[in-house]
Amino acid sequence: MTAFAMVFSRLCRVGVSLVSVLSLSFGLLGCVNLKAVRDFSGSSLSGIKSFEQLGYTFEDHCVDRCAYEAIRKFEFNRVLDCDCGLYLEADSVMVSMYQVVGGYFEALGHLAQNELTEFSTEGLVTSLTAEELGPLTVDANMAGAYSSISNLMLRSTTDFYRRRKIAAYIEEANAPLQVLLEAFQKTTRENLKGELRFKKERLYAYYMDMKMNNTLQSDYEKGKAATDYYQTLGEIEKKEKQMELFADALLEIAKGHQELYDKRDKLVAKDLALAMLGYSGQVKILLSEFNKLKP
Repeated sequence: MTAFAMVFSRLCRVGVSLVSVLSLSFGLLGCVNLKAVRDFSGSSLSGIKSFEQLGYTFEDHCVDRCAYEAIRKFEFNRVLDCDCGLYLEADSVMVSMYQVVGGYFEALGHLAQNELTEFSTEGLVTSLTAEELGPLTVDANMAGAYSSISNLMLRSTTDFYRRRKIAAYIEEANAPLQVLLEAFQKTTRENLKGELRFKKERLYAYYMDMKMNNTLQSDYEKGKAATDYYQTLGEIEKKEKQMELFADALLEIAKGHQELYDKRDKLVAKDLALAMLGYSGQVKILLSEFNKLKP
């Protein structure tokens, strides 16, 4: 860290305002605003990382469906043979979106501190292919947005993107980032959560079959079946709520980044810091509610 950066950091900590007109070519930002960007980046990254805690994937749905059919037919196999190739590919797209969106906000946080980005880009692919993947569709718009953000992240690891370029970084990222965040939240809210709805319907049908076919004889068996049914139903509904909360967090993150983009030329304005505090706070509330539902 340079001597100027050390002095500037100390001034920020004690709340001293730098009263001077800075050239736009240098693009140095005020203490409050850099902290606002850092905090928003941090809360956004925490919200995005909750993806790892969703506890249900497209592959899980495929295996559940396969197992349900085997149980319904009273089939016993040494290995459950399920054709889940397309579902695995759909999961890989979800993971790719998670990595690139999370990586972007990690990089933004580092840049707000005038640091080079430190995350690894080794596992980051630079493109997605527009295609149908069973429960998920990658269209050309989404594929292009992914490529734009991943390439931007790869360039952000160089000296070109420092704090003096943070406005340019936000400007270049916003349009494709909005596309990815919308695709991510819709895929979670509609496609992945939709698979849970099917699971609930299959669960109901399975227990109704037992009831209608008089499979359950004693009161104990009936009570045990009802207990198992409602316990499993409750677990599914918790996952549904988590998916909704995660998707809501992505929506708040998208709104917050749009605010950064809209005011990218006025990043020293105090109202931006207040606005970003609001977005950060909302993401934290959603994350707190999400965590309450974890096992």
